[in-house]
Amino acid sequence: MNGKIAANVDDPKIARMLLGIVRSLVDHPDQAEIVLISTPEGTTFCIYAHSADVAKLLGSAGQTARALRIIVGASGRKLGRHLTLDIVEGVSRPQ
Repeated sequence: MNGKIAANVDDPKIARMLLGIVRSLVDHPDQAEIVLISTPEGTTFCIYAHSADVAKLLGSAGQTARALRIIVGASGRKLGRHLTLDIVEGVSRPQ
């Protein structure tokens, strides 16, 4: 797990929790990664996964992705912050 700009000490904790969930869902857990991108509006958790695993993270009719977004959003509300989630296809991520 790497962070681009972690503005809040709780963001890496949430990212570790989210990474554990993501790795339990995919077939290539060693290639799953979460990058934090912080802006003045809040933090976005970008999930990078193997292209074969993206469908598993999206789920049927987007239900798995929706559930992951609910978890991240609820964590943000508890902290009084705006947190969002993006799922990115492919194993390579921006440096």
